[in-house]
Amino acid sequence: MMDQSWINLSCISDDYERGVNEFIELAQRHGGNAKYRGKMRCHCVNCLNWRILDVVKIREHLLCVATVGIDSNYG
Repeated sequence: MMDQSWINLSCISDDYERGVNEFIELAQRHGGNAKYRGKMRCHCVNCLNWRILDVVKIREHLLCVATVGIDSNYG
């Protein structure tokens, strides 16, 4: 199971950034939905798991905006 403690850290901390990177890597390994063609749902507070974006954009959102609860399926 993935350590989700990074979610509550300051988004400017190294541990938060490390958590974002680990989350994205884990999500990519789990494959996601083939119909999204390499994209995933974004977990930032603006997208609310609704928007489907590429990994680079999701990383930007998670580092610049913040997260909504990370789905427990990733871990």
